[in-house]
Amino acid sequence: MITNLKNAKYLDVIFNSISDMVFLVSVGKDQSFRYVTVNQQVMNLLKFPKDYNGKRIEEIMPETSAEKITGKYKEAIQNQETISYETPLKFPLDENKAEVRQGWVESNVTPIFNEEGNCEHVIAITREITNRKNQEKELRRTKEELEKVFNHVADAVFMFDENGEYLAVNPAFTTMFGWTRDDVFYNPEVTIIPENQKAELDNLFRRLKQGEVIDANRSQRKTKDGSVIEVLSSYSPIMEDGTMIGGVAVYKDVAKIIELKDQLKESENRYQMIVEHSNDMIRVVNRDGYIQYASPAHQDILGIHPDFFAGKSYLSFIHLEDMAKVQNAFSMIIENKQSIKFEYRRLNKDGEYVWVDTRGGPVLSASGEVDQVVFISRDISNQKEKEKELMNMALFDELTGLPNRTFFHHQVEIAMNTTKRKGTITAVLMLDSDNFKEINDRYGHDTGDKVIKEVARRVQNSVRDTDTVSRMGGDEFQVVLPDLEDKEDAIRVSERIRKEMKQPFEVSASGDAITTTVSIGISYYHGEEKTYEKLLKEADNALYKSKESGRNQWAVYEKER
Repeated sequence: MITNLKNAKYLDVIFNSISDMVFLVSVGKDQSFRYVTVNQQVMNLLKFPKDYNGKRIEEIMPETSAEKITGKYKEAIQNQETISYETPLKFPLDENKAEVRQGWVESNVTPIFNEEGNCEHVIAITREITNRKNQEKELRRTKEELEKVFNHVADAVFMFDENGEYLAVNPAFTTMFGWTRDDVFYNPEVTIIPENQKAELDNLFRRLKQGEVIDANRSQRKTKDGSVIEVLSSYSPIMEDGTMIGGVAVYKDVAKIIELKDQLKESENRYQMIVEHSNDMIRVVNRDGYIQYASPAHQDILGIHPDFFAGKSYLSFIHLEDMAKVQNAFSMIIENKQSIKFEYRRLNKDGEYVWVDTRGGPVLSASGEVDQVVFISRDISNQKEKEKELMNMALFDELTGLPNRTFFHHQVEIAMNTTKRKGTITAVLMLDSDNFKEINDRYGHDTGDKVIKEVARRVQNSVRDTDTVSRMGGDEFQVVLPDLEDKEDAIRVSERIRKEMKQPFEVSASGDAITTTVSIGISYYHGEEKTYEKLLKEADNALYKSKESGRNQWAVYEKER
């Protein structure tokens, strides 16, 4: 059960402090979407008008943006699950949408369904990622520049088609082998493969056609003057719909390996500096599952020195409920040789669990097998806490902190399933204050709210921890009592509630001692064919009977004869 949100009065501060844009949108029967509430970030970034409440998305957002947003809302409702997406949008620069700017967002859309299975609201948590997308564009530009530079590297590079015929060679190829571009294009007799290496080449081609990348393959190749040289060759297939349509080969002169090793050492030192100063936790795990390296960020995030992890299992200090998930991710990386992203909880030095967003990727050996796995984890505990707070807002009553109808429905369904499985009894109590209207009229709404909260507290004090008390609205409450051995247990709970109400309520500003009583209707579920709606209807009928009989009492639903 989700813990009651006791500090409901701070929700507004929390809501408007969230750095992401948060939208609560109502869903009309005609599939129209109208804004209910948004946080301050929305007002700042999207220039929402102050009277946005009740307006359709199309009235506030530019037309193309509104179409994309409502389309994703409909998709989430149809799938009945949270969906995530990224898309470019036009952002209004003023309330009239006269000026707009282009940007990118990533958004999580969650549909909220009522007890009848209808979607009443949609919660969207949106982050602007325009800067990130611009960075990705810059990376693509940089990649193109690097490809231009690559054509001038000292290594021999050539491209080939699916039959192994040359498509392109770089100048270093001519330097290494003596054959020019025109030589290899127009003379089919040209080959750099010695006779004793042709069988090996056939095997390499079979592996490439299966999509395998071949790194650092030690082999011999023939130059134009007939001499044979030692090379390290690497091949990357170009795949389309699972079929190799060509590839790229890089040949490195073994004589230059020693020089390159020195350069590699220098490069490793640079990467080590990056890793050592990263804010993310980085772990290197061998294929047997033992940690070989942990970055300094472990000290900052978990409060545990990174040397402590050396030689320990990668499953150490992981939440028991998440171990299977992490173990499965590790196995998939080893098996598929592909990166995986997932979330789980890690234990810090104080015995508290920290949520981390993790990407695990393989490190391949020269033979193409997974030699190590690298895990990079980022602390997302604050994000998880915000998600929990938003869920509480959707499932709990703001005034009393009690579960609302949606959450209560879920708890009743669980109780009914328990009854079917164990043969025990489920009871539902429907409560109504007998004189709340008079209290509200005489003392005002502020005092009335205090009475409601006190009634909620006293009802909660009268039930077990396994029972659920819910506020329906106004002065009406519901209670579900699961797993009862005897129907009399529900009657005893009802008597305790009535007894709790006998003490005066000292909540009025005038100091008057306010008294109120409650009428209670009781219905039972024994595992028979009965719906949630019928069980509540029976409790409501019993409540009506108790009020008709004089109030301040309980009544059990009796089937009409």
